[in-house]
Order: sequence, then C-alpha cells, then structure tokens
Amino acid sequence: MNKISKIVLTLTAMLAAGCAENVSAPTAAATKDVTIAGGGATAALTTTDTIRFTFVIDPSRTTVYSLGAGNSITFPAGSLCATWSTYGGGQWDKPCSVSPYPVTVYTKAWLDSDGYAHVDFDKHVRFVPTSNPAGWVMLSLADYGAATAPWTKINYCPSAMAQSGCIDESKSDPTVATMKDPVTGKLIRRVKHFSGYSLTSGRDSESF
Repeated sequence: MNKISKIVLTLTAMLAAGCAENVSAPTAAATKDVTIAGGGATAALTTTDTIRFTFVIDPSRTTVYSLGAGNSITFPAGSLCATWSTYGGGQWDKPCSVSPYPVTVYTKAWLDSDGYAHVDFDKHVRFVPTSNPAGWVMLSLADYGAATAPWTKINYCPSAMAQSGCIDESKSDPTVATMKDPVTGKLIRRVKHFSGYSLTSGRDSESF
C-alpha cells in the first residue's frame, strides 16, 4: 500500500469517527443566533446575512470550534505555527516553531446565492507540517447547495472578494483533498494555512 493510499484510508477513518460522535451529540437550534466571544458561533448561515465572530487557537490544547451551524474546525494541540513563520505559496510544508501563545482569529461566514458555505479568516497563519493525520487541522463544511453532487469540494480562496479565484489545492497535494459523507452531507479537508475557504459544486475547480 503506497503512502497516498494510507493517508486516504486514515482520513476516511477520521471522518467516520466524527460522524459517529455527531449521532450522539445534541443538535444546536438552527434558528438561534448565538455568537460566543472567542469561542466560535452557532448562528445559522443565510444567503442574506454574514455572521462575524472570533475564536482562539490555543496551541497548548486541542480545540474544536463551530463556524456557523453545520460547520466546524479542529485544531490539534501544537498545530499552530508561530506568527513570525514564513507565509505564502511554497511555504506550507516548511518547518516552523509552534506558537508560544494563543492567537485570536476574526472570522466571517455566509452562504452565497446558490447556498454554498464560505468562511473567511483574518489571520494569515499556517500550521505545523506533519505526516501524522492526528496533527492535521481539519475543516468541515455542510453541503447546503448540492448534497448529492459527487464533485462538490472545499477550495482555498486567497481573497473573499475574488470568488472566481478559488483554488483546488488537492491538484498538487492529495493530503488536502476533500472527503464527503453522503449520509450527513458534510465535507471535510485538511487545511495547512488560512485565509478563506469555500464550498463549490463546479466541475471546474478554478471557479464556482
């Protein structure tokens, strides 16, 4: 079994475990608009409003935050690079020191006119490179617009305003490929860095 196959199998197992936890967890009320200072948001996303909130990446512990009802992100302990680390294309897999302090991230999330979720983060940070999937930062988005489309994926968007410029990073890095649970409509992928991410159902990965 080659390395890429092992990674895909490991990620599939992680997604299956997450779904099992969701079955037993209570479901938040989708109509209740709740923003927790420094702790994410449980507000329902709509096509008419953008929700704004913050969360704190604490490198000393593993944290999971809601990014609006149905969406979440998980940060394993020790996964945040120090803010002075290099950043930009070609830097995502470069070694970095673990951040010695927590970082607050200001975030906004919304649905586009087709019902696809977008999440934009204000901090340009990246995450500690590792071949161990247990140390990967994982983003999960709900597939509101095309629950049955097999080509739906989460793309990286360098700019929240330039939606047509979103990038399918899995073309050059299979470890960030989007996986989908057809039962729950959830999509999950590894993220190596921030700015923004968006669901797309287009077959052409360079636009949506």
